[in-house]
Amino acid sequence: MNLIEEDTQNALNIIRDYCLKHNYRISVAESVTAGMLQLMLSTCQNAGMFFSGGITAYSCFQKMKQLSIIDENCVALDGVSKKLAEKMALQICRRFNSDLSLSLTGYASKLPEKGIIDLYAYASFCLKGEIVFTEKFTTNTSNQLEAQHEYASSLIKLCGFSLEKKTAMT
Repeated sequence: MNLIEEDTQNALNIIRDYCLKHNYRISVAESVTAGMLQLMLSTCQNAGMFFSGGITAYSCFQKMKQLSIIDENCVALDGVSKKLAEKMALQICRRFNSDLSLSLTGYASKLPEKGIIDLYAYASFCLKGEIVFTEKFTTNTSNQLEAQHEYASSLIKLCGFSLEKKTAMT
């Protein structure tokens, strides 16, 4: 498996160029992808000039402790919901004092004991303290690493497309 395909690399370059042009920083909060977003962003040329870092918080306890997320439904939802993805994006933006942030939370492997048969993740993108989009990604793969990679690549591409569109409008 090629870690970063050409279209994902192009999106990473758009994110990098946007951040450098506007003197912005980006940070990430991830659960399901366990650091893959951080890895992808860190491979960009001049990453240190725009990438602040990230937090991987798998459990609701860690989402609360590391990201100050208070959500009475977190445990019941196993830490996976649209609302939690948005809170993760907003909080990592604040925590790292960044201008852009990405978040991902979901399932990369089936958990029949919890009724999780279909794999999915919620992804969110925040710009200057405002949620730009939140999407639900699904995957047909049953390979955990492939699912994680698919989620991370999909979010990077959507973010790049969103920034490219924003640049074209100005």
